[in-house]
Amino acid sequence: MTNNLSLYYHVPFCVKKCDYCAFYSLPNQDDSVKEEYFNALYRQTEFLKTDRTITSVYFGGGTPPLLKVDRLCKLIDLIKSRFTMSENCEITVEVNPKTVDRNDLLMLKNAGANRISVGVQSSDDRILASIGRIHNFGDAVKCIKDARSVGFDNISADLIFALPDQTVDGFAKSVYDIMSTNVDHISAYSLQIEEGTPIYERRESLNFPDEESEESQYGALCEILTKNGFSHYEISSFARDGFESKHNLNYWARGEYFGFGAGAHSFYMGKRFSTPCDVMRYIQLSGTSLFAPTDFDSALPITETEAEEERIMLGLRTNRGVLLPVHAHENARRIADLGYGIFKDGVLALNSKGFRVSNQVISMVLV
Repeated sequence: MTNNLSLYYHVPFCVKKCDYCAFYSLPNQDDSVKEEYFNALYRQTEFLKTDRTITSVYFGGGTPPLLKVDRLCKLIDLIKSRFTMSENCEITVEVNPKTVDRNDLLMLKNAGANRISVGVQSSDDRILASIGRIHNFGDAVKCIKDARSVGFDNISADLIFALPDQTVDGFAKSVYDIMSTNVDHISAYSLQIEEGTPIYERRESLNFPDEESEESQYGALCEILTKNGFSHYEISSFARDGFESKHNLNYWARGEYFGFGAGAHSFYMGKRFSTPCDVMRYIQLSGTSLFAPTDFDSALPITETEAEEERIMLGLRTNRGVLLPVHAHENARRIADLGYGIFKDGVLALNSKGFRVSNQVISMVLV
């Protein structure tokens, strides 16, 4: 346990749900709801009393700017005035390229945000439209340029592979196209087809890449980025040197974090707990106490055994790896011999090939 703490703010509003999205998000909400939700987040932040140092703040969604940028700035101001911030505290705001302009980005930068994460997903406008994205690649390029022009020197972009009608060459082009915008960090995820989403309902009529093609897309992603100065530093992300996400790394290091907002998760005071996916309930309970909107009281403290399992499981999601107990060394050597990583001095560190089968690797070393 360190004296550091991360904060996460979930803003579940969006213009429309993307066809693949299974996260809690609410499209087309009135501003009156957004104002009440902002007030709830503000009250809850005031309830948090801690002398711990805040090392990262992350506004995720949904689409955080739909809360309104001036409200996000007020939350950042409150955080900065209320807590001790590390000298290089990372403050990230997720944006959809279609929902912010240069002035919005300038306001966020002036308020203290220093990292922007842009939901790009693909550079193929046809594919973007087919999965329900509201932007095109030109919007994404403009957003990244605008962010750079107002002073953001830490910009991340999201990509999705194994999308319908996506070929290996087509995805490789997206990787090169995103890289050409000079972003500092790229997160890439394989499409998950989850029940209840529009893409799940249409799955029989869509042309998804087969398993071999999906693996080839992943291989192209890793090869292109690592050959061009990006390190595959954690399971789903690549970064230029010095631009690894502090917020992500805190999760994988079992650092504690407090999540504000409907649908947010927390690891705080030795417990993992969450807030129900219900904006109105969150608003209703937000004025009572810090833990009132959460299931903190019913959550059980993490046991020593659970903590050790988490340490190994989460540690294997970064290229730093994790120190393993002696009884796991034999399996760790087998994993390394199969080409999935490096095992040295009791530390197993997975490579890109190993990240792809990390669940199987974890099961082998946790026996």
